[in-house]
Amino acid sequence: MKSVDRCCGFAILAAIGYADAGKNVEQRAVIKMTGNEKTLIAAMSGGVDSSVAAALYLKLGFQVIGVTLKMKTCDNSREKTKSCCGLDDNIQARQVCEKLGITHRFISVREDFADKILKYALDEYQAGRTPNPCVLCNHYLKFGPVLERFAEETGASGIITGHYAVINRDIPEKARLFKGADSEKDQTYFLSALTQKQLNLCHMPLGELSKPEVREIAAKLGLPNAKKQESQDACFGYKGETFALTLCRHFNAQPHKGVFVDESGKIVGKHEGIEFFTIGQRKKLGIALGKPAYVTDIDAKTGRISVSTDPDRLLCDSFSANTMNWLDFEHDSLECEIQTRYRQALQPATVFRQGDKALVKLHKPLGAVTPGQRLAIYKDSQLLGGGWIEKSTS
Repeated sequence: MKSVDRCCGFAILAAIGYADAGKNVEQRAVIKMTGNEKTLIAAMSGGVDSSVAAALYLKLGFQVIGVTLKMKTCDNSREKTKSCCGLDDNIQARQVCEKLGITHRFISVREDFADKILKYALDEYQAGRTPNPCVLCNHYLKFGPVLERFAEETGASGIITGHYAVINRDIPEKARLFKGADSEKDQTYFLSALTQKQLNLCHMPLGELSKPEVREIAAKLGLPNAKKQESQDACFGYKGETFALTLCRHFNAQPHKGVFVDESGKIVGKHEGIEFFTIGQRKKLGIALGKPAYVTDIDAKTGRISVSTDPDRLLCDSFSANTMNWLDFEHDSLECEIQTRYRQALQPATVFRQGDKALVKLHKPLGAVTPGQRLAIYKDSQLLGGGWIEKSTS
């Protein structure tokens, strides 16, 4: 199939009478299906995005099988956030599948979620780094071997998701990932650990749509979650607790207490655990220096957190990243754009490829480049690769 992801959204808009569907629909609506290409798995989270994504392919004539991953096990004796155990989401996912008339299955990945995602996040906090569990969750679980095996068992040729990203398949056997049209919703940053094999299985029909358009499609299709409010919470947590504190409680881990020190090394306060702080943090430090203070360094071995009232001390000119996932980076070095956190404006830089590592030299200083966070590399909106930030230099 050639670039189905890029045309699917507009084709279905025309099919359901969406007012602004006149974007080369006459060409994009022609989808040829042969053999097992007719069957796809839809990763159903219970949200409106994954629901509409499944509906798009169903309306185009594909056989769609809905799958929801059960990841979390929570302590029912404590008050949870809405998203913690996903019970409401699971019910919603099943209701949507019933509305669409498609088969729905639950697959438990609780052990993998605890071992590969939650334990990783705790280990990162305890090492003085700030984890990004969503990136690993996409790699290991949402696009991982469990769904790949289920696809093989059901004869499905790929996996539909509701991510806001564009997959271009113009080059045979090579899926290229581009930023979504809705810059506020673009999710390529979180997809930067996906391998070429995983991308070849992916179908992301929402990439050229905006959130309001997706909600309008859901309403036109009569989906029960068309007006469902988006959750901004971590997928694992309790009301009034930070993600780090929830992890410490979950694994019975003792926070690494220590002290705050200023630029001269003078102790200016105590803290309850390095796990609860991140580079660049200004609020809730619990110290008074007469001016706003920023976390500039976290030493996991000593428990010392360095702070400064000078925000320029957060600036860096270059940094390195490890465990690189090179998707489409064929150069020893390249002038491109990078992101070091979600929704950050693209930053001009020169990236040097050094095996499974990258050296990034910024064209202008950047603040709060945080160890443990994700580096994503772009050129002309295409995601070229990603890796884990390890250290920066001023």
